[in-house]
Amino acid sequence: MLSQLQLQTAAIILVLSYFIGNFQTAVLFSNRFLHDDVRRHGSGNPGASNMTRVYGTKWGVATFLGDALKCLCAVLLGGYLGRWWGILLSNPALDFALGTYIGGIGVILGHCWPVLCRFKGGKGVACFFAFMFFSFPLGGAITAVFALILFYFSRKMSLVSMTSSVLFTILSMAAYLERPCLWFFSLLCTLVIIYRHKDNIRRLIDGTEGTINY
Repeated sequence: MLSQLQLQTAAIILVLSYFIGNFQTAVLFSNRFLHDDVRRHGSGNPGASNMTRVYGTKWGVATFLGDALKCLCAVLLGGYLGRWWGILLSNPALDFALGTYIGGIGVILGHCWPVLCRFKGGKGVACFFAFMFFSFPLGGAITAVFALILFYFSRKMSLVSMTSSVLFTILSMAAYLERPCLWFFSLLCTLVIIYRHKDNIRRLIDGTEGTINY
């Protein structure tokens, strides 16, 4: 049974990382530098894919990196708070790891459903890729290579995003079966990403899903 301190620590990490996720890189870039709002164009989604379709590859890459950076900030914050305050109150290394996982799911939830943007956010893909490389670098690298190959042949970012998240979760289970926290949180993130792509799934089935060309 978790103690009150453990629950408080986990809740604080989750809330702080959620609000970090509220920072919408696509909205900032389109408003500040392009004097526009990406949410008025294309799919209306404030993410890297829509930024690429509307404004070009440069802004899509910049948005992806910005969203990945905010995830890195959240998982580092979660890890350090977990280690300092103690989530498990037993092992600083495990506390740090668990704190990063809570930070990862928190920032993805904040990115997808930001309260500061009326709960209309992105789809969490860039955040999840950052989480991959931080939590399991080898699995992240394998997933990234797979994603690049699949994108080269399909040009469908939605397909790449969903299959990559599933692949990373499988790799996490295979490599860390005895460490369920990693693949459990990876599975949670994957379910969020797939849910956020529900409209894309319909278009993929119908054969009407758009492609990204550069």
